[in-house]
Amino acid sequence: MFPSTDRAAINADALAARTRSMARRLLAGAGSASLLAYRLSPDEFTASIAHGLTRSGQLVVAGRPDPSDPVTVAKAGEPVDVRVDLLKESPDPMVRLVAATVHALGVLTWLPREEARRLYAWGELPRDVADLVEDGRGRLGVIEVQRVVLRDSLGVTPMDFDDLEGRAPDEPAPAFPNGIDEWSAYDLVASVDESFLASICRSVDSGLIPGAICWRRPTVNACGHTLGRVFLADIDSTGVTLMSVDEDETLAAFAAFRRPVTTLDDLAVQMSCLVDDAAERA
Repeated sequence: MFPSTDRAAINADALAARTRSMARRLLAGAGSASLLAYRLSPDEFTASIAHGLTRSGQLVVAGRPDPSDPVTVAKAGEPVDVRVDLLKESPDPMVRLVAATVHALGVLTWLPREEARRLYAWGELPRDVADLVEDGRGRLGVIEVQRVVLRDSLGVTPMDFDDLEGRAPDEPAPAFPNGIDEWSAYDLVASVDESFLASICRSVDSGLIPGAICWRRPTVNACGHTLGRVFLADIDSTGVTLMSVDEDETLAAFAAFRRPVTTLDDLAVQMSCLVDDAAERA
C-alpha cells in the first residue's frame, strides 16, 4: 500500500515523476529521432539517425553522411541550428498509439572522427549511437539544448534540459525500460489477463488507486477487434498507461506503481501489486 492517505498529493507526485521519467527515456534513446536544420535546409528532415545521452549527460546523435542531406555532411566543428523531434510509440502491435514526443531547439556540432572514436573507447556513448560510430562510417554529433517540451497524453510540459540531465536522488537509473528490455516488458504486461487490466483502469478512474485518467472520449467508429479490449500504451519505471475501449467510451489511464522499477523482476512485482490493489478496492 502507499503509506500516505493524501490521494491528491500521491497523484501529483506520481504524475510529476512520470513526466520527468518519460522525457528522460526519450532523450536517452527511446523511440525515433529526426532533425530539421531550419536555417540550412528548412524543408528536409534528417530521420535515419540514432540518439541518446552520454554517460556525462550530453545529447548525442549518430548517422551516416548522405550527400543529398546537407545536415549529415556539414563540416566537423561547424555549428548547425536544428530542431530535434523525438517520437515514442506504444509497444502494443495491435494498435498504433503515440505515447509521447519531445521537441527542442538546439545547436548540432559534428565531432572530428578522432574525438568520436575517443568517446567510443571511453564507453561514453549509448549503445545504438556507439554501433554507428564503431564501424567508422557513422558520424557523431553533440546537440546543445536548453529547454525541451514533452507532449504526452497528459498534455504539454516544458522542462529545462539541465534538470533532466542529472537524476534526482530517488530516481532510478538508467531509464527503464531501455531498448533491450522494452519488448520483454511488453510481453510481461501483456501476459496479465485483460479483465485485471480493465479493473486497474476502473480503479484509477474511481480514484481507488494512484494515477490519473489521461483522456477520455466517446467511442466512435471503433474496429470490432478493439471493442472491449485493453491496450498497453506505455510502460515506464513509474507506472503503466493503459487504453480501455468500451462500446460507449474510450479512455487512457495511468496507473502508478508503489515503487519505481528498474528491472523486469521489479516490473513483475509491481504489476502484481496493481492487480491486487485493484481487486481489493473493487
